[in-house]
Amino acid sequence: MSAPTRVNVLTQFRLAVFASAALAAAWGGQAAAFWPFSDGARLVLAPSYGGACEGCDLSGRIMAGARMTNAVFNGADFSHAVLARADASNSQFAEANFTAADLTAATLVEADCPRALFERAMLTRTDARGANFAHADFTGADVSDVNFEGANVAGADLRRARGLTQAQLDDACGDAQTRAPAGLRVRVCAG
Repeated sequence: MSAPTRVNVLTQFRLAVFASAALAAAWGGQAAAFWPFSDGARLVLAPSYGGACEGCDLSGRIMAGARMTNAVFNGADFSHAVLARADASNSQFAEANFTAADLTAATLVEADCPRALFERAMLTRTDARGANFAHADFTGADVSDVNFEGANVAGADLRRARGLTQAQLDDACGDAQTRAPAGLRVRVCAG
């Protein structure tokens, strides 16, 4: 094999290893993968979406494991996006569209989501402690095992949310306009 051919094969091999490492890290939810070409160097693969992106079209995007903390996404379109394991703590999502989005095991601690649309969204095992879901729509959303501790669901439509339990609502608070499934009720928020 000639020298240029060996270099070409080695370059293609390195690209294949790099691509495999990137895919393995992204698919497995890992934050970093080892870089195979130097001692101790690492390739960090933790996407971060900070700042402001109001009204952005992020529909259908794969943002699994993304860090979106302290960001402003008011009016953004996340419909059909994959946000599994994303951390969006302390972020703003007023009137954001999460229709059919995958938010499995996401972190929405202290997130501000008034009038957000969660129709048919997958929110299983999401940590929503202290989040504001005032007037949000959860029609057809799977909220199984969502932690609503301290969450505000005032005026929210939870009537057709799937997997919602009284224990979850006992941890949240709402108002007279909160629409809960038949047989479930939510306490009124203080003050």
